[in-house]
Amino acid sequence: MPIASLEDVAARLGRTLEADEQTRVQAFIEDATALVLDWCQTDFEQHQDETFTLPLLGSEVEIPPRYLPGLKVSAVELDGYELAAEDWKLVGRVLFLRYGITVGTVTITASWGWPAPPPVLKQVICAEVIRWIAVSPGTVLEKTGELEVQYTPAANHPGLSQSAKDSLKRFRKRARSLDLWRPVTPF
Repeated sequence: MPIASLEDVAARLGRTLEADEQTRVQAFIEDATALVLDWCQTDFEQHQDETFTLPLLGSEVEIPPRYLPGLKVSAVELDGYELAAEDWKLVGRVLFLRYGITVGTVTITASWGWPAPPPVLKQVICAEVIRWIAVSPGTVLEKTGELEVQYTPAANHPGLSQSAKDSLKRFRKRARSLDLWRPVTPF
């Protein structure tokens, strides 16, 4: 799902994009989108009834943050056997199993994700593309006496700017300290 388009960049530039620059700007949009999604550690898409498999540690499974926005679990399997709804319970980001099973894999069928990408993503992607367009080859030295002109190659864009990261920090998964206390059973 594209988050930003050529038209979005053109609207923010205040001019139409020439045919010869559209390919370059499209590549910048794709690069900026990939960097934003990587930095935020999510795809900002809606997932419906998809499965993912996680290792079982004790009688609980910690759900990774990428699955948490809007998570609704519909089925749980333990090593290929479907568990009844009363045999598991999701509390926050931890899936507890009723029985004291300690090894195996849990396959979870669930829906999660974003119904639509947050509008700030489009703004950040377009701003990064415009910043990269502005860092194109240009004159770096000009002399009047004996007329000397020197050009520089295009600067690369190694990553997101600090202002882009600041705008996106609420979507980035943060490392948190672990709480060693766990309830005996949530049932």
